[in-house]
Amino acid sequence: MSMELNLHGEARALDSIVALEQALQEARALAQCELWLTQATDAEQGPALCMLRNGGNAWLMYLSGQDDLSYHSLGDEEAEGACSYLLANGQVDAYPEAWCVDVNLCERAIVAFFRTGGAQPAVIAWEAD
Repeated sequence: MSMELNLHGEARALDSIVALEQALQEARALAQCELWLTQATDAEQGPALCMLRNGGNAWLMYLSGQDDLSYHSLGDEEAEGACSYLLANGQVDAYPEAWCVDVNLCERAIVAFFRTGGAQPAVIAWEAD
């Protein structure tokens, strides 16, 4: 199986868990990152999984690609405030802290997405957008 990984604007094909784990290690070395994993070259054609991370804060977005449904991760629903994230295009966006989940959990979800060929990872609580 092969998927495309885009790490903060740099795309590459992945054909193994080893290659994916190496890319995740590279992502950990960045203070902030935008990471996309998709079966198609166009993430909007999905399925696609996106992780935005700023230090210890991270959240995921899942795009099904079939019916335009999208979902975001759901962390502590009582968390207040927002966290800002630097996107690959230089834009800074802010998203609710309630969407943040543990970075290690995000990585487990990314690996699960790869292993299942694009299924929505069950290790994450999701909320429809």
